[in-house]
Amino acid sequence: MSNAKKSTSKKAVTVVVKKTRKPNALHEKLVKLFTRPTGATVQDVAEVKFYGPAIAALRIVERRGYKTNVIKKSGELSRYVARKA
Repeated sequence: MSNAKKSTSKKAVTVVVKKTRKPNALHEKLVKLFTRPTGATVQDVAEVKFYGPAIAALRIVERRGYKTNVIKKSGELSRYVARKA
């Protein structure tokens, strides 16, 4: 038997606290756009006054619990689609 000391320290317990936030109108518009059956293009995203990169808009939708993907076809604009995870 070894005389090594056993660790007696307790592990820290982490508690996840969900914050309730006021819904952001722009974010709600983005979710509606990306969840359409055909998804959305960069032009659609710009029409709702979101002038950041489309990938940033996808990240916003992902944080709302959606699974996102990008559909790229040659000769067409990229389509960004979100589905409920």
